Amino acid sequence: MSWYKKAQQKTLYITRGLSGSGKSTLAKQLGGEVYSSDDFFMVNGEYVWDEEGVPYAHFWNRGRVEEAMKKGDSPIIADNTNVKKWEMKPYVELALKYGYKVELKEPQTPWKFDAEELAKRNTHGVPLERIEQKLKQWDHNPTIEEILESEKPER
Repeated sequence: MSWYKKAQQKTLYITRGLSGSGKSTLAKQLGGEVYSSDDFFMVNGEYVWDEEGVPYAHFWNRGRVEEAMKKGDSPIIADNTNVKKWEMKPYVELALKYGYKVELKEPQTPWKFDAEELAKRNTHGVPLERIEQKLKQWDHNPTIEEILESEKPER
């Protein structure tokens, strides 16, 4: 690939990490527009989480990412917890559709898998029990191929 083509390559960063791990700080450091499903729950500058709204938040966020891709914005950062491979799949599929390179990014904080520290540090009041549950579900070191092959479990 020529230097010119490489310079023109569009990038989607998918950040992943549990609440309090430093994921959103990392997302801001990547230098691009950050799209987080958490934004759906912001009401007059205050975070108002509603579990029933989670599927809508993710649908809404994917739509924002797709609109940015249609415009050719780069880099784009999809900033969510992305615990399971299947949660990242719609973003990877969008990247393929619009010609984006995908890079998975995780914070390298020493506490990223320390449930008690994550419970103290997270800004959304996620309780220790919920963090411990997510830690047990965490998919370690997924590849893009594994993400594309993953399936959302039936509920």
